[in-house]
Amino acid sequence: MSKMKAPHIRTESSHGKMVFDVMLAIIPLGVFAYVNYGLRPILLVLAGIATALLCEALCCLLRRRPLRTAMDGTAAVTGLLVGLVMSPMADYWVPMVAAAFAILVAKAPFGGTGRNVFNPAAAGLALVTSCFPEQMFTYPALSKTPLPLDLSIADSVVTAPSLAEQLRSGAAPSLRAMSLLLGDFAGPIGGTAALILLAFAAYLLVRRTASAWVVLPYFATCVMLAWAFPVAVMNPTFNMLTQLCSGYVIFTGVFLLNDPVTTPRFWLGRLWYGIFAACLVMLLQHIGQAQVGCCYAILMMNVLSPIIDRWSWHFWHWLTRKLRIRKEVKAYE
Repeated sequence: MSKMKAPHIRTESSHGKMVFDVMLAIIPLGVFAYVNYGLRPILLVLAGIATALLCEALCCLLRRRPLRTAMDGTAAVTGLLVGLVMSPMADYWVPMVAAAFAILVAKAPFGGTGRNVFNPAAAGLALVTSCFPEQMFTYPALSKTPLPLDLSIADSVVTAPSLAEQLRSGAAPSLRAMSLLLGDFAGPIGGTAALILLAFAAYLLVRRTASAWVVLPYFATCVMLAWAFPVAVMNPTFNMLTQLCSGYVIFTGVFLLNDPVTTPRFWLGRLWYGIFAACLVMLLQHIGQAQVGCCYAILMMNVLSPIIDRWSWHFWHWLTRKLRIRKEVKAYE
């Protein structure tokens, strides 16, 4: 186990498959954002992708590597994920700062693709969440009217509290269950379309781009914790649904949690990784200072990932050895 080294992506084919599958998400989520807010959220996502690609190209030049390395798709995926979690009202420089930090600080210094210790997208989101909370958590009211493209939209657009903010205040949201599933409320660009995200999770599982040992325990634990610890006086089922749809809890389970570099390799380690990640996500949703603490939960799990992987591997082999010895003893008797 100690000889296992990054990258966890073992072949170019699996690498390209992962990039293609994740980038495919921009189509339905982009259409959803365009219908609700117009062209502005699309430009925010493209700003994140372009910045990530430029920073990756700069790193290739500084390290004297061929520029085609920057076009392997991983930087574009990082920029995409950063952009999809932005508020539709964020200034264009916010996803650019997040993407630049993700590539230049969280990825390149560790050796680039396949060697990063932390999820680059989660690191970039953690930076802008801490430094620019007003930009991240100021959402426009969902009116199906296109947002203006200029940078002074805050004075001309009606804002609305996010679902996460309402739950933190103990208020019961005045929404229907179907509105929650369809994303008919204020929130991040790609974080509110629950049905689209869950459908895409199923697609990733079928394609084996995402690991069922991570995704299923994560969502199962989130459901159980949301059911057991309500945050407002309302129907238990509706309370559970509101907690799952708030912030970008589902988005985290579909995309951020499935980074093949920072996820444990052993199946039992992946199972515990998904469970612990869900516990941290839901805990930070309840007691965290920020409205959404998913990015911090992912970074903490990145630190614990090698330990969880190693201990799970040793425990499983210790257990199977004990069971084998016991079986042999019984057969001898």
